[in-house]
Amino acid sequence: MTERNGHMPEREALAAEYVLGTLSFAERLTAEALIESDVNFAQSVESWQERLSPLNEDYAEIVPPQGLDKRIEARLFPKAPPARKVGWLWGLLAGAAVAVAAFFVFVPPQAPPATVTATLTGEGQELVVAANYDPDQGELTVSRTAGPAAGEDQDYELWVIPEGETPISLGLLREETLRVPLDTLPAGATLAITLERAGGSPTGAPEGELIAAAVIGDQ
Repeated sequence: MTERNGHMPEREALAAEYVLGTLSFAERLTAEALIESDVNFAQSVESWQERLSPLNEDYAEIVPPQGLDKRIEARLFPKAPPARKVGWLWGLLAGAAVAVAAFFVFVPPQAPPATVTATLTGEGQELVVAANYDPDQGELTVSRTAGPAAGEDQDYELWVIPEGETPISLGLLREETLRVPLDTLPAGATLAITLERAGGSPTGAPEGELIAAAVIGDQ
């Protein structure tokens, strides 16, 4: 098993950091999904909660300033600068080089990739969402199989979180089924649903309550 920071197994460290509250948003979603799908991980989280709970007695609760989380996320995950445009001549030459290389490279046939399925659930939540990814079609289908629709002036928003990266919105689950074009859905990625204001998160990052999630490959 790999180690996190060179001191303990990765999932054990993830459980400890989840209890300490030091994880990034994406890592926290992954941890919460593992709590639902992995009994051993859930027990590890409970163990760390019991082990670290005495620390809470030494500190009074402090309400953070409004908007602090947004400022922290902005510093941790700054927007990437726009890519520079490539001149038309360079683009033409690069395209020609790729075409020539493709002409001489033989790619052996491969077996078609398998369909990926997952069930998104959340602790204490009625919502259950089935996810099905067809790599041949490059399409992700999510269907609400149980639980209520989002309330008035609210929307369920679907996110994919590649392992170690920031959440990417895939759209709003307003109807019972949502189909999304998606190039790939690798093992270790997290699918998550949050309850956002109507129209979805205006910031491009999750803001509402996490309702359901699943880690691909841990079903």
